[in-house]
Amino acid sequence: MSLWNRYKSELSEQSPAWSLGFFRFGFGILLFFISARYLQYGWVQKYFIEPGFHFKHFGFSWIGVLPGPLLYSVFIILCIAALFISLGVLYRTSVLVYWLGFSYFNLLDVSTYLNHYYLVFLLLFLLFWIPADRCFSLSHFLEAYRNGRWSSPKIPNWSLWILRFQLGCVYFFGGLAKLVPDWLFSAQPLRIWLVRNTDFPVIGGFFSYPIAGYVFSYAGLFFDLFVPFCLLKRNLRPWAYSSVLIFHILTWKLFPIGMFPWIMIFSALLFFPPDWPIKARGFLKKRGIFPYGELRNLFKTVWNKLPVTFRFLSAKILLILLDTLEKPNAWGRSLETKLREFSSSSVSRYGVWVVSLYVLIQIFFPLRHFLYPGNHLWTEQGFRFAWHIMLIQKNGIASFQLVNSRTGEIQYVLPESYLNEVQKTMMSTQPDLILQFAHFLGEKEKKRTGDDIAVFAEVRVSLNGKKSLPFIDPNRDLMKVKEDFFHKDWILPDSK
Repeated sequence: MSLWNRYKSELSEQSPAWSLGFFRFGFGILLFFISARYLQYGWVQKYFIEPGFHFKHFGFSWIGVLPGPLLYSVFIILCIAALFISLGVLYRTSVLVYWLGFSYFNLLDVSTYLNHYYLVFLLLFLLFWIPADRCFSLSHFLEAYRNGRWSSPKIPNWSLWILRFQLGCVYFFGGLAKLVPDWLFSAQPLRIWLVRNTDFPVIGGFFSYPIAGYVFSYAGLFFDLFVPFCLLKRNLRPWAYSSVLIFHILTWKLFPIGMFPWIMIFSALLFFPPDWPIKARGFLKKRGIFPYGELRNLFKTVWNKLPVTFRFLSAKILLILLDTLEKPNAWGRSLETKLREFSSSSVSRYGVWVVSLYVLIQIFFPLRHFLYPGNHLWTEQGFRFAWHIMLIQKNGIASFQLVNSRTGEIQYVLPESYLNEVQKTMMSTQPDLILQFAHFLGEKEKKRTGDDIAVFAEVRVSLNGKKSLPFIDPNRDLMKVKEDFFHKDWILPDSK
């Protein structure tokens, strides 16, 4: 058998669906918290409705912000879709809805970009093609309830391996990105961040010593480079997952990195054997963790102690709810069936080629910063969507000079006149955002006066604790610069 045929055969072989189903269940809950946080903390209003200007990803300037009530509705729909994903209800429809809504609000403003949101985007894309609803879903639960035992559905091997590969990319390329002088020889920016946490319990005092930065820098480097491979090794897996727990909980407590640690902690369970949830259940049962032998017996005992009227009404409501969710009829079954058939037929016809192409893209795309000259931590060319995590601490200050080409009149504009604090902070250190804001100011003034406007930027940036340096060529008219993927020669070098 040729290597290619062997590769296809191994990907198409079947594995138990327990691990994948458990991942889908937990991932749906995490998705719910991601979208609910925007409602709870007022981020919808703060980041999308209040600002009068929004920074756009290249090619997506046409995407506008919906009116307030509609935008809030989007996040409410995302919360519902996340719960449906967790329950496996209208699974592919819910994944598609969440993927589209999630993509929409992340395209509204570049200043809110987060690496783990990019990971969520990719995982949702992969889950659409993967039959992750065969286990730990509502239909699977009802089937077990009616038959008196759990069935053991199967999934193709590629479903697990493509998710493991994607998670491995986050770690491995995050480790490769740390092979830079600032991280290796100066332990930056960790030294800056650790000094801010000297009040941390037990070990906080250690953070004030320079050696602490090097310890954490090299620990993070080796962790990222090797943990995905260790998770694949049976004898190393318990130690590797223990390090995952320690590493991500510690970074969650020390640094403001949102949901990323919890996504990685939970997703790393995919590296365990496909049937690990059943083995874990057997382990707990054998050691008498469940005092009634079975969890369902515990539920039954508690249930029988409740008032009869309450049990009757609760059971009636539950049956109506489950019947509605299990048999969605006209409001969802038709679309769900079409999406399932589309994904299944596409995978069977093009699956190996598409998976191979996806793998190649995920391998080479994070390395594109090598195509640009200069220090990519300074220029940030090829920096996004490349797992460059926790590599930079940039502080910048920017002002803009508007020159009327006809009258010679000069105006000075400060970013805070138009931007909120997050936008101003991000714009002051990221060249593509500086260019966008310069064009915004120039077009606004041109519309007001009818004259051609030249826009010049005075920007100084400090990278990882170094001396502040000029960042943008102050003599370059940014109105004559167009955004593209080529090298930005109007960015000044980070050394004199």
